[in-house]
Order: sequence, then C-alpha cells, then structure tokens
Amino acid sequence: MELDENTNPFTSEDITNFHRLAQDNGAVFTTKSLVNSIRQISPIQQFKDINNDEDEISSDLQLSFPSIPEKDVSEDRKSYETVDLVEKIQQKFPKHELQFWEFQEMSTCLPEVVIAIGIKAISCKFTLDDKSIGYDHAMSISTRDFRTMVTNIRTVEVALGTGKKDKLSPSELPCFKKLFKSVVAAKNLERGSILKAEDMKIKVSDTQSMCGFYFPIVIGRQLLSEVDEDDPIFVSDFDGLQHYTHYMPYDYPVLEYTENITEINLGRSIHFKSPCYIIAEIGQNHQGDIMMAKKLIKLAKKCGADCVKFQKSCINEKFTLLARNRQYDSKNSFGATYGEHKHFLEFTEDQYKELRRYAVKKVGIHFTASAMDPVSFDFIVNLKVPFVKIGSGESGNLLLLEKAAKAYVPLVISTGMQTLADIRITYETVSRYHNYFALLHCVSAYPTPPEEANLNMIKTLRKTFPNTIIGYSGHEVGSSLTAAAVALGAKIIERHITLDRNMKGSDHICSLDPSQFSKLVRDIRYIERNLAI
Repeated sequence: MELDENTNPFTSEDITNFHRLAQDNGAVFTTKSLVNSIRQISPIQQFKDINNDEDEISSDLQLSFPSIPEKDVSEDRKSYETVDLVEKIQQKFPKHELQFWEFQEMSTCLPEVVIAIGIKAISCKFTLDDKSIGYDHAMSISTRDFRTMVTNIRTVEVALGTGKKDKLSPSELPCFKKLFKSVVAAKNLERGSILKAEDMKIKVSDTQSMCGFYFPIVIGRQLLSEVDEDDPIFVSDFDGLQHYTHYMPYDYPVLEYTENITEINLGRSIHFKSPCYIIAEIGQNHQGDIMMAKKLIKLAKKCGADCVKFQKSCINEKFTLLARNRQYDSKNSFGATYGEHKHFLEFTEDQYKELRRYAVKKVGIHFTASAMDPVSFDFIVNLKVPFVKIGSGESGNLLLLEKAAKAYVPLVISTGMQTLADIRITYETVSRYHNYFALLHCVSAYPTPPEEANLNMIKTLRKTFPNTIIGYSGHEVGSSLTAAAVALGAKIIERHITLDRNMKGSDHICSLDPSQFSKLVRDIRYIERNLAI
C-alpha cells in the first residue's frame, strides 16, 4: 500500500496504526517519501533517450511516465537494446538492489511482465471501487484485478528459470518419448552393407534408437547386422560408434552462409524493432472438420493474429509401420491405433488448398503449416506460403532441416525437446545455406508447468545467436508468460487457438479461446508501445 504523506488527511497515530495493521497481515506500509528514495524506472524509453550520455545520469534518477512516440523503422536494428535496459541500469548502479516501477495505468499487463526485464518492486494504486468519484480511483486496480495481477506476477517469477538447457525439462519427456525420431532403414539392409544416405530415413519409431543427429555420422560405415525396412538402426549395429560429438555434413560440402541478416519476411518484415509477429496455431484443434477450421481462421483474424498455422503430415513418411499400428487408447484418441488417430485429423491436399484460399483471399490473413516430414515440406512450399514452420517434433531431423535449408524459403524453427547443444546443430545445419530463419524458444509439454517454462532461454538464444530473430512458442495455461516473453525480446509469438479449451484433444488445454487470444494480442501491442520494443 502506498500513501502520499504530504497530502494525506491522516494523523501520525493513524499512520502508526496503518503500519501495525500491515505488519499483522504480513504486508508492508510505505509513504511517498520512501517511494522517492528508490530509483524509479517508468517507462524505460525515457532512460533510453538519454542513455547515450551516461555521464549525465545520476544515481537518484527519477523518471515520469511520458507518452511514447511512434516508432521509427529506420532505427538501428542490430540489437534488442530496450529489453536489456534495466539490466544495463543495474550494472551502472550496482548499489541499488531495487528497480522500482510506479504503475499508474488502467491495464494490468505491464506489472505482470516488467519483472521479466529486471523490475524488483512495483507500486500501484488500489481501490475497493474503481467507479468511485476521484481521479485516483480511475487509475487504481480493483480487488479482483489486484489478486489476478499478483498471481500472474508470481507465475512469471517462477517461469523465468535459469536460461540454461543442458538437458530436457521433466515435463517434456512424455512428448519426447511419443515423438522421438530415430534413424530407420529405408529398405532391407544386409549385414556388411556400407550405408549410403538413401539407405536410411528419419521417422517416429515404436522403438527408439539413434536420433537424427547420427544420420551423417553413420554414412560410409559398415553394418554389423541385417536390418529390415522401417526398423530402427542402433549404435550397436556399428563397430566403435558411441555418441555423436559434432555435426558432419552428409551431402556435398557447402560454405557457411555468413552474411548478417537481422530481418526476415514472413509476409511482412520482422526485425529487432518491428511489431511482434503473432501466429495463431490451429494445428489440429479443428477436430478433422474443415468448417471448424474455417471458423478458427476467421476468429484468428478478428483477434488480431498475423498468421494462422496448421500441421501437415504424410503419415507413412513420418511414422514407421509399428508406430502407426501402436494401440492408442488415450481419452484424446480419434482412432484405435495412433495411425488411425493421425489419419482422422489430417486434411487432404485439396482441403489444404481450400483453406489457404479461404484464409488469404476471403479472410485476409497469412496462411502456413508445420512440415512434419520431407514430403509434407514439398507440398507446403508449393502452396506458396510466406514461410514454413519446422516444429519441435522435428528436433534432430537433419534430413528435413537440410532439405528445408536448401529450398531457400523463410523458416520458423521451434526448439522444444532440444538442449542448447542440439539447437546449435540445428542453427549450423540451416545457416550453412542461408540466415532467413528464426528460432523459437519452446517447451514441449502440454500444458507447460510455469516452473519449467525457462523464459530466460529467450535471452540465452539472443546472446548465442545475435543475428537471428528469436521468438516464443508457448503451451502454458493462460497468456501472462507469453506476454513476458515479448518483454524479454521475443519478436515472433505462437500460441494455439481453440473454440473451447474443454474439447477432446491434447492441445486444447494449453490453447487460448478467442477472448483470451484477443486479450493476448492487446497486451502485446500495449507492451510494445509502453516498453518501446
């Protein structure tokens, strides 16, 4: 609670009682004199305007809340300067442990996310009735909204994580087990065969074996045993092979593409200073119904999304026969086997063409899809989409990554189920051909527990790949973590959209309904204006 002691009508005895009451309830009572003793950063843009002359900045810096000017797209695009500003201030003034935000806005999304960029204390006006007479009531937060704000702040705090990923998150393991792609035989292989690239494929196998990163490493090696078509190939099938240590190209050598490109075109230009590009992933939330898919496309446009995205698979190319025949008795199943389930949810090529026409020509929204295998990738490219999505399920699928890179089309690549070392291999594979791609931080858990969201991986990816657009693909319940990702510098946001979060299907629970999606878009645009990012 905050009280301006210069104008308040209360006596010293009242103030003492307020202190005692706050202490009895585990709270802290402060006055304006204490607030003014803590350096206030609100908003950050004004500090940025004077940041070029650091000698003039005093340790008692006090900033008001000015209006934010329109963005100049001609500004320097080489770094995410604004979102790191609090960190810079903390480095300059290390004795100040608190970074204070005095909040006087009617929207509550800013306090929920500014802690992601380093704010350590927040002050805001609080009222029992925001309709009461008086200027401050209109700029105050009601009891219900205040409770929601505090809950979201605590959620964001635990979601920041370490920014490190040297192993998979525990919540990712079920998805990893279900979608792990193994190196399998493309045909019957005899013992003693010297492997060639065309002898192998990378598929979801009922039995996990070597991951796709082994693909280029085993080329030219001799098999110690025979392997039937579609069966997995194991490390033990080779002499002296243990673990992959680095990426080895399995095709002709290509010089690394080194030109610095800090923007990509996904239907509109995306760079470090552009508005966030928002993807509404319909995925398979259409329940196999093309009319429901069209309704979701129309709603995504109404919500303010830039693009709708589906998932395209060639079932036989993505899954081995054993994986397709695996019994699937989940409550979310649309078939007795996993193959039947996937076939039920898969649109035909003609239906995809119809959906693209509807989205682009009638609704006026960008349309694309995730390519789940090389055959599907070719089909999506032929649809003339602005970019192709490579999902987290294709982590380690070097065959698909190499094919996608050679096609020289813009790519958006999720990094779920990948360690930072794996992400480096993905980056190096694609960047050997071009830099027209973005990396999205992602945790492949449906839904993702906040304590495993590890949002600081966005900062890690930005620092590790400074000339690459970084984004966020979220699967958490609600939208506060996604908004925080924008404050951390994510320039591409992807969230599932659904008509009803209680529908049958594993993605609905971590999706946003139209009202939630609309709020997320409004919050993102509000954050961009007020943090000037």
